[in-house]
Amino acid sequence: MDHTQRHGEHARSTHTVESGDTADYIASAGTGADGLVRIELDGDGRLWDVVLDPQVTELTVDELRTALFDAITEAQAGMETEHRTAYEDAVADVNTAAERRFAEISAALHDLSRRAAGR
Repeated sequence: MDHTQRHGEHARSTHTVESGDTADYIASAGTGADGLVRIELDGDGRLWDVVLDPQVTELTVDELRTALFDAITEAQAGMETEHRTAYEDAVADVNTAAERRFAEISAALHDLSRRAAGR
């Protein structure tokens, strides 16, 4: 369920995930126009907030468009890095568990083989 919550001066989009929890944290952010524009994304990559410095009114329409594009692109790139890191960590955990399990199975097979040879 998507809805808008008021937080101070900013309206922030929140949504309920399958577990029933609300994704309410900033996972990635990007800036444009030397920090006059800031785009924040939540853990699902959805828009969390758009923060505009009051000086943004001094930008031309083209400069504002470029600043927004730069900020969005930077925030999205941050999400890709976060997801890639999480994936790499998960793969490393699976590899470690598989190696440990393989060592246990190898030891058990070696023990069985030794017992069978001793008969």
